[in-house]
Amino acid sequence: MKETVNEYRFIDGFRECNREDNFSREGREAMYEYFTEMEHGEFEIEYDPIGICCEYTEYDNITAFNDAYGKDYEDFDALEEDGVCFFLRFDVHDYFAEGASVMKPHVEEHIIVEDF
Repeated sequence: MKETVNEYRFIDGFRECNREDNFSREGREAMYEYFTEMEHGEFEIEYDPIGICCEYTEYDNITAFNDAYGKDYEDFDALEEDGVCFFLRFDVHDYFAEGASVMKPHVEEHIIVEDF
């Protein structure tokens, strides 16, 4: 059986499987865009939030990535230059961080890595 999902269904499906903490909302949005672009080619992707959680990991800083993989990259740019793995880069806006506001949220760059 096949289910076609829109962006809302893709994002909400992680909550339904109790996996909403595996990725930020912005991360799920970035993955939806990535998978949708892949499907425009020759691929048909099975929507499986638990499988996605097993294959991909979101990191909010390079230290967390380095700790997980035993690497010593200085920043996400160095990781990208090395080309060691596939990943998505995106910004996460935190409107509730100290000193942040609706007009000027705190912005952090995150990555989602295809685990290797």
